[in-house]
Amino acid sequence: MILSFSKGLLAILGINETISQLIIEFLILLLFSIAVSNILRRKKINGLGLLINLLLLFVILLSFILTSIESIKPILFLRNFFIYYIFFYSLFNINLRSRQKEKIKKLIFYLFLIQVIAAFIKLFIIGTTENFIGIMSISEGSIATIMPLFAIVYLLSNYLIYKYIKYLILILLFISIGLISKKIGIIFYIGILYIYLIYISSSTKNIFLNMVLIQKFFKSIIYFSIIFSLFISLNPRTNPEHIVGGSIDIEYLISYSEAYQTLNTRENMGIEGDGRFDAPGIVLNKMFDTGIINVLFGFGPGELVKSTLTKYKKPLLEKYHIGYGGRLGLIWITMQIGLIGLVLFLTFHILLYKKVKKIYNRTKDKQYRVYLMTFLGFSIIYFLDFFTYSPSMILNPGLVLVYFYTFYYVLTYQKREFLNE
Repeated sequence: MILSFSKGLLAILGINETISQLIIEFLILLLFSIAVSNILRRKKINGLGLLINLLLLFVILLSFILTSIESIKPILFLRNFFIYYIFFYSLFNINLRSRQKEKIKKLIFYLFLIQVIAAFIKLFIIGTTENFIGIMSISEGSIATIMPLFAIVYLLSNYLIYKYIKYLILILLFISIGLISKKIGIIFYIGILYIYLIYISSSTKNIFLNMVLIQKFFKSIIYFSIIFSLFISLNPRTNPEHIVGGSIDIEYLISYSEAYQTLNTRENMGIEGDGRFDAPGIVLNKMFDTGIINVLFGFGPGELVKSTLTKYKKPLLEKYHIGYGGRLGLIWITMQIGLIGLVLFLTFHILLYKKVKKIYNRTKDKQYRVYLMTFLGFSIIYFLDFFTYSPSMILNPGLVLVYFYTFYYVLTYQKREFLNE
C-alpha cells in the first residue's frame, strides 16, 4: 500500500516507477505464496468468483494462441492486469487478525490524507498543473480525478450516517486535489455518487413516498450547486476567462465539455477517436473490419501494454491510430481480450457489487453500513471510470489494491460470516 501510494514521490527521488512496480508485484507474489501454503495445509480455498477468473485466464490464453502475438506481451498483460487478482485471492487465504486488518485500514486513511497535503505543497511550489498528483504519480493525470473520489465516497458514507460537518470539510479538501490538477470530471462524478449514496442510504427506495429522501435530494442540490459554482469559477479550464476566479458561464462549460468529449479525428495525422464518446464506436468498427475472431478474443493480451520490451511505446496511437479517447478501460480490455473477455471481466465485478449490496440490505449496524456503502461507492467509481474515463481502476496499483482490500475488509468484518454465502 505504501509503495503504491508513493510511486510519484519515489520517482522524484530518482527511483524509477518501473522499479517501484516490480517491488509491488514481488510483494504480491510473496503474499500469494503464503496463501498457497495455507490452502495446501487446510486443503480448502476461499475463492469467490474463482471460476469466472479461471475462465478469463483461459480466454486470455486463447486470445494469445489465436492472434499469434509476441510471447512477451501476454506476460506483460498478466503483470499489468492479473497481478491484482492474485492479490485479491491471497487476501482471502491468509490469516490476517482483526488488529492487523484495522491497522491496514488506518494506514489507507492516512495515505489518502497525505495526498491532500502533497497537492497543496504542489500548489504553492509550481501552481495548478495536471502533473504531480499527490505523491502517487508524476504524470498519470486521471488519478487526480479517481483517487479523490475514493476518499469522498468514504467521507460521504460517514456523513450520511453520522451527520458530522467535519466530513463535508474534508470532502472540500479532496475536491481541491482535482481543482489543483485542473481536472473537470471530478465535479460531475461527485454528483452521481452523492445521488447514489443518498438513494441507498434511504430506508424507503420509493422517492414519492419518502419525504426524508426528498428533503435530502433538495439539500444535496443546494449544497452541490454551491460547490459546482465555486469549482467552475476556480478552475481555469471551466470558465471563459481561463483564470482562477473567472465567471460562471454554464453555456461555455457545456460547449467546452461537448467539444472535449466528442473530438473525432485529426485528419492531417490519420488519428481517430480523440474524444471519449467517439472512441468506442471507432474501435469496435476496427475490430469488426478485421474479423469475428478479433471481435470475440481481441487483438491479443498485452497488445496495448506500454513497455520498452515491445515495438511501440504508445501502441494504441502508433499502431492503431486511436487518439486520446481510446484510453478508456473499456477499450483497454476489449481490444486486447475481446467481447468474451469483457463479459467475464464485468461479470466478476458485478458479482462483487451484488454480494456487498445483499449484505448491506440486511445490516443494521451503523459503522458496518458505512464500510459497506463505501465499497458500493467504490464499485460505482469502478464502472464510471471503466466506461467513461480511464484505465486507472484496472492498472493503478494504489486504487486497485484499495478497492480489493475494502471488499475483503467488509466481507470479513464480522467473523467471516459472509465468506461462503
